[in-house]
Amino acid sequence: MMIASRTVLFAVLVSAGTSFAQPGDTVGAEALFREGKRLMKEGKLAEACDKLAASEHLDRSIGTLLNLADCREKNHQLATAWATFLEAASTARSAGDPAREAEARKRANALEAHLSYLTISVPDASKVDGLVIKRGDQLVDPALWNQGVPIDTGAYEISGQAPGHEPWSTRVQISGEAQRASVEVPRFKQLADMTKAVAKIDPPKSAAPGESGDDETSDTPVVEHRTFTPLRYASATTAAVGVIALTGGIVVGLKARDLQHQSDAICPDATCSDARGLDLNNRARSDLMTSEILFGVGGAALVTATVLWFVGAPAETAERVSVVPRVTAGEAGLAVVGRF
Repeated sequence: MMIASRTVLFAVLVSAGTSFAQPGDTVGAEALFREGKRLMKEGKLAEACDKLAASEHLDRSIGTLLNLADCREKNHQLATAWATFLEAASTARSAGDPAREAEARKRANALEAHLSYLTISVPDASKVDGLVIKRGDQLVDPALWNQGVPIDTGAYEISGQAPGHEPWSTRVQISGEAQRASVEVPRFKQLADMTKAVAKIDPPKSAAPGESGDDETSDTPVVEHRTFTPLRYASATTAAVGVIALTGGIVVGLKARDLQHQSDAICPDATCSDARGLDLNNRARSDLMTSEILFGVGGAALVTATVLWFVGAPAETAERVSVVPRVTAGEAGLAVVGRF
């Protein structure tokens, strides 16, 4: 069981960065390898690991894998380093290189006690058709559900989605070595059910006359309330016109007063022959007349709006239907009395 589990974990952890025995670009791979080694010496581990991974991708090599695994370990990517050492051991075994196979397995075994594990639990109730679980942007194979998987330190977003269901996500932090974290995927909500729950509105039920089950008189008013009627809409529009007209009257009136002050400064006496003073006076009179007209229009509009508002008040219609037993000499029956 342990061998099978390691096989699955190994395939998932290293499949994104490796390719199996294919003719590669040995020149480019060598250049990247040397650059990676140089960056490692300078302590630029993240960049060095990227260069070594690119070199291994171009041309598969046991030496490159061992150096890449060593870089990952020094960069505290212990899970990735562990998987890469196992890959190097497998490659060395296939190549008939027992010395480097032993070294790779020794390094992998030494890391196992320090590995952190993340378990993504998917209960049976959460396993809907088409369910996809992701760790960041990477799909999590269903074979890895409900079991601990070695993982590097860092923050991860675990998400799930399925057709016709509400998506789900959460975040988990792996902060150090030998940590065991777990996330449980909840039961997914169907979008159709959610839509029905929001859209469903039960109208109030009113009992029909004679269905109440008792002999007492049923007298239920049905009242319709409305705030705005066509006349009230007209009232609001008229009021807006009135406010605009009054505002315009104020603005033009202030302008007329300013022009008059300028004219009085030039022509303080009753008689004046200054052309500019006379022009200012004429403009002031014209603006004053315009202001008075606007005030008149605005006032009339507001009065009209007030009248329309009260005249257009909505009528409350109440319909009362009573079922009254009627008994007369020689006959019995029901009388329906209503106000319509």
